[in-house]
Amino acid sequence: MQRQDREKLKKTLLDMLDKDTEFRHAVAGLIGYKEILDRITSLEDRVVRLEERIVALEEKVVALEERITTLEERIVALEERIVKLEERTATIEEEIRNLRRDMLEGFRRHDEEFARVWKSIEDMRRDMLEGFRRHDILLQELSISIGSLGRRVGRDMERLILNIYRDQLVQLGIDEDKARRFEYTDEAGLYGLKGKRYEFDIVISNDHADIIEVKSRMSEEDIVVFYEKVNSIRPAIGYSVRRLVAVAVHMDAEALDKAKELGIECIYGHIIRD
Repeated sequence: MQRQDREKLKKTLLDMLDKDTEFRHAVAGLIGYKEILDRITSLEDRVVRLEERIVALEEKVVALEERITTLEERIVALEERIVKLEERTATIEEEIRNLRRDMLEGFRRHDEEFARVWKSIEDMRRDMLEGFRRHDILLQELSISIGSLGRRVGRDMERLILNIYRDQLVQLGIDEDKARRFEYTDEAGLYGLKGKRYEFDIVISNDHADIIEVKSRMSEEDIVVFYEKVNSIRPAIGYSVRRLVAVAVHMDAEALDKAKELGIECIYGHIIRD
């Protein structure tokens, strides 16, 4: 159909709609029917979708009902467990009450026994204190006697050791028979602690002094103390110190090394190595 023909048809139809009432009504009816069909189709589609949603909701409701049933069953099981626990709790509480009663009874008996034991201890303590008081008196008397004896024994031991190593001393030009005990108490604290007492053997010859330290076993610490002791009070000795001599039956290897380092002569019977 040509454009001109379409235009003529369009004009003819418009004239008919304008002038032909019957034709106009027929067209209007036709157009309204189509709209109704379209609306019915749309409504049917909506119904289908709603039915699908209803089916899905019904499935969800069934699932929820199943979950509710499961929860109810679990709740029943939990209630049964709670009942059992309550029964066990009641039993335990009864046992605790019985145990507490027995413990209180036991404590009462033990308190009585403890009171008797404590009284015995107090009596024993009183007797011990009285015995200690008597023994303290005896110990004081014994301590005085032992102190005096210890000094004598210690001095005798030193003389014995010097006599054992007489030959080695002679080789150093020292006559052990001339050894005497040097004792000095620093009353004024001129050389160290106030009131400190210094003791060692000294051999004097030609205005020179050889200082001798005697031990049954000589340690490194003994060497250091000997060296510091003599050097701290040299002015109080009154003679020029020529040599320091360490004499021991047993001498630690570390003590010998330290003596060589400090320039101390050593006379010994045995070297002890760890």
